[in-house]
Amino acid sequence: MASACACAVAATRDAAQATRAALAEGVGILKPNLNELSDFAGRPLDSNDAQLAAGRKLIDGGRAEMVALTLGEDGALLVTQTHALRAGPMHIEVASAVGAGDSFLGGLVASLAKGDSLEHAFRVAVAAASAAVTSPGTELCRETDVLRLMPQVQIETLALKAAS
Repeated sequence: MASACACAVAATRDAAQATRAALAEGVGILKPNLNELSDFAGRPLDSNDAQLAAGRKLIDGGRAEMVALTLGEDGALLVTQTHALRAGPMHIEVASAVGAGDSFLGGLVASLAKGDSLEHAFRVAVAAASAAVTSPGTELCRETDVLRLMPQVQIETLALKAAS
């Protein structure tokens, strides 16, 4: 498995096909949004349990080591073989959703690369995505905004369930 590879899913059909090919080989981090993960699962994922099960199935099948599901205004879910974390919604003023997923993935990967804990890296990722949506236009997140928002990120540890 290419454990050093992070795979961010884009919405285009070609990118989705390329992502499917990468998943067949196995990736380190898969960062889909809900629509993309539902597409990979082949069904709607309309509950926390369904989302967690879909992430676990990808991990248990060796397709990804980590699934970092972004849920827009509903927060995010991070699933590994041994952990499941859920970040609740952030109460922020949204200026633009452009760059939120990129900022999330960048924050997660940068924090993990520094050796931070999984929970801390997830907190950074959620804060980075939240900081990005408060910025107008195509601006990505700013470090000062990420640091300001990090204490507001509420993370819950979920019970791990076997994939269905």
